[in-house]
Amino acid sequence: MRKNNSFIYIFLLFLFPSYIFSQNIRTNHEINILNEQSVSSDSSFHFTIKPYSQKDFSKFKAESNISVSSKLLDNLLNKDLFNVEKDNVSVRVNPLIHSQTTYENIVSSLFFNYKTGLSINSKFKDKLFFTSDIFYSKVQFPVFQKNFVDSFGIIPHYGHFISNNENNYTFFSFNGELSYNPTKNISLYIGNGKHFLGNGYRSLFLSDNSNSYPYFKTTVDIWRIKYFWMIAKLSDFELYNSEQNFNLYNKAAFIHYFSLNITKRINFNFFEAIISNPYDINRNKTGYEAAYFNPVIFYRPIEFYAGTSDNSLMGIGLNLRLFNSLHLYSQFILDDLIISRLNDGSGWWGNKFGIQTGMKAYNFLNVTGLFFRGEINLIRPYTYSHGVAVSENALANLNYGNYHQNLAHPAGANFIEAISVIRYNIGRFSANAKIILAKKGSDTDTISYGSNIYKDYNLRPSDLGITFLQGEITNLTFIDFHVSYLINPNYNLRLELGIFHRKEANDFTENKNTVFYFGFSSKLFNEHADY
Repeated sequence: MRKNNSFIYIFLLFLFPSYIFSQNIRTNHEINILNEQSVSSDSSFHFTIKPYSQKDFSKFKAESNISVSSKLLDNLLNKDLFNVEKDNVSVRVNPLIHSQTTYENIVSSLFFNYKTGLSINSKFKDKLFFTSDIFYSKVQFPVFQKNFVDSFGIIPHYGHFISNNENNYTFFSFNGELSYNPTKNISLYIGNGKHFLGNGYRSLFLSDNSNSYPYFKTTVDIWRIKYFWMIAKLSDFELYNSEQNFNLYNKAAFIHYFSLNITKRINFNFFEAIISNPYDINRNKTGYEAAYFNPVIFYRPIEFYAGTSDNSLMGIGLNLRLFNSLHLYSQFILDDLIISRLNDGSGWWGNKFGIQTGMKAYNFLNVTGLFFRGEINLIRPYTYSHGVAVSENALANLNYGNYHQNLAHPAGANFIEAISVIRYNIGRFSANAKIILAKKGSDTDTISYGSNIYKDYNLRPSDLGITFLQGEITNLTFIDFHVSYLINPNYNLRLELGIFHRKEANDFTENKNTVFYFGFSSKLFNEHADY
C-alpha cells in the first residue's frame, strides 16, 4: 500500500530546485569518443555511465595546446575565458556560443540559429563540485521538426519555448549539478540535467533524448563495481488533450544501474526502473511507494507485491573489450515477457522487449584518430508504453517518457534500425560521417500499433496476433557528413560545415529534407534529428 511520503520526495527533489542548481551536460558523442580513446585500455573504467564526472574527465587531455607567440591568440585558442585557482578553490567560466546558418532545400530558405550563454565549473578541496550551463537560444527548424514543435509546444531535447514568431522560437536552458564526494568511492549529486546509460550511439535503458529533469543520484565506485541510483522528477502532458493547452502533470522515475567489470575485458550491467505518479485511481494524492526510495532493492518484485499500476522496466547489458581498442556491446530491455507465450505462435501483445548489439573501434584499422561504430537496434511493439493513469487534474500516462519525448530510444518502439558512424580526428581537425537506416511500423489514426509510446496501449487492435513491424511500414534514411575545426577545447568551440539528408517514406507519402549547415558551435549537447 502506498505511503504518504511526499515530504521525502520533496526533500530530495525540490530542496534544491532546478532554477537554483544546474549541470554541465557532457553527453555529447564526439566529446565522449575523444575522452574514451584515452582510457580505452583502462580495465577499471566504466564506459556505460554518462555524463562522466569531473573526476573522470580530469584523467583526459583530449587536445594539446597550440603554441602561439601572441597572447591574444593564446587566450582564444588555449585558455579559459576566466580562471581562478587559489588554495583549495577553483573557478572556471567559459562562453557557450552557437551561431549557425542552415539552408533547407524543401523550402529554399536560409535559417539562422543562435545560442549564447555561460559554462561554470568550480570545485572546493576535490570534495564539492558545481557545474552549470546557462544559455538563451533563438532557433528555426526544418519542416519535419517544426511540425513536432508546433504540435506539442516544446523544443526537441529541451522543453517549452518562450515565444514563436514565424518559425523563430526562443527558449532558455538552465542545467547543472552540485556534487559532493564524502569518500573516495561515494558521490552524491543533485541537479537538473540528463543521463545516458550504455555504450552505444543509442541507449535502450536511458538516453539524453528528452528535456532535462531535476534529480537526486548517488554513485558508488568500489573495486570493479560502479553502482548508480537516481530519483528523477519527470513532467508530461495530459492524454487526450484536444485543446492543446499543454498542461503538465508530474511523475517520477526511480532507477538502479549496476555495472561490474567481471574481468579486464568483460563488463556486465543490470538496469531497472519504475515510472510512478503520486495519485490513486480516485485522484487522491497518496505519495509514492516507500520501497521505491530504497537504493538497493529490486523494483520489480516490489511493484508486483504492492499491486500497483506503475510502469516497470528491467534490462541487462554485456560489453567485451578486445585488443583494448575494439569494444563489442549489447543491451536487452524488458518491459513485459511471458516465456510460454513467446514461442506459442499466439503473438501475445505483452511480449515487450528490445535488443541492441554493436561494436566500436578506436584507432580503427591501426589508423590513429580513426573511429568506427556499427550498431543495430530492434524494439518490439508497445515497449516503453503504458496505460492511462490519473493525476490531480489530468489523465496521465506512465510511459517511459518526459515532455512528450522518449527517455530511451527517440524512435519509440516497433522498429529496427542500423547505424554506422566513422570519424577521423587529427589534432584539432575532425571529419564525421553517419548513415542510419530504419524500418518502423507506424501508428495510424486512433489505433495503437505499438510505435508511439504516447498512445495508450489499450488502443491496440487485439491481444493476440501482434506482429513486429505491424502498422504502416515506414522507411527512414538519414545521412550526415560534417567537418570541423576545434578552436578552443576548454569550451569545445568549433567551426563546423556539414550537410544532412533525411528521407521518410511509406505507401502514401514521401518526405525528403536536405539541410546544409555552417557556423560556430560550443557543441556540448546531442541535438539529434536522425530518427
